[in-house]
Amino acid sequence: MNENHEPNRELADEKQVQTAGAESVDQKPPARKLIKPRDELRLSELLILATLWMLFGFMLWFYLSAFHGTPSRLAAEAILSHLLGDHFYNIIVNPEQHFLFQVQTTFMFDFRDGTTDSLGFIVNPLVYSYGLPLLFGLVMGSDVSWLRKFSILAIGYVTITAVQIWGVVWQSLKMLAFNFGSQTHVIIEEAGISDEAIAMGYQLGSLILPALAPIFVWVLANRPLVEQFVGWKADDISKLKQNETS
Repeated sequence: MNENHEPNRELADEKQVQTAGAESVDQKPPARKLIKPRDELRLSELLILATLWMLFGFMLWFYLSAFHGTPSRLAAEAILSHLLGDHFYNIIVNPEQHFLFQVQTTFMFDFRDGTTDSLGFIVNPLVYSYGLPLLFGLVMGSDVSWLRKFSILAIGYVTITAVQIWGVVWQSLKMLAFNFGSQTHVIIEEAGISDEAIAMGYQLGSLILPALAPIFVWVLANRPLVEQFVGWKADDISKLKQNETS
């Protein structure tokens, strides 16, 4: 009897091994989730997004001008006070239009109606800071992290504020030198500032710096994105130059 049971046991053991092997073959490894690579931002997409964000940025820039223009107003006031001495009084926000600066002097000016009073004039600081909403649109339209966006905007705000200070100072000096005749030109002569320096500083501040500042900040802060759009990298150019010299 024992001899008859042993072959049956061997057959049962072989069946168990076969079924276990079949189960191991049928068992498939867990499916891996495929992570789809993020599509690169196209130039057309950037332009559309930047335009939409820029419209929103212009609204914020205009209605909050009295707040974001405060550092430039205080800095320009300190610079003009240093340059003009006792002839300068202060710079205040225009009571009627809060986005304008009102430069006030202690110089007694003879007006056309025959009255004499201390001279004051209006300066529009927004013509020097329009790059702020432009940079806002470009940054918000790009596909970088939010932390990097805030960092670029902070750097851009400091840079454009410096441009705005430059513009307000030189426009104020330009108006005193050329807009009110010989009466106020004496103030500029006493300060030792030449007409050529005023003309150059005013042209830089009104034509060149406001337009270039936001572009420089965005390009330098988004070098990989710019290289993606143009199709080459700066490292490739350096390698080509090395190959040409060798």
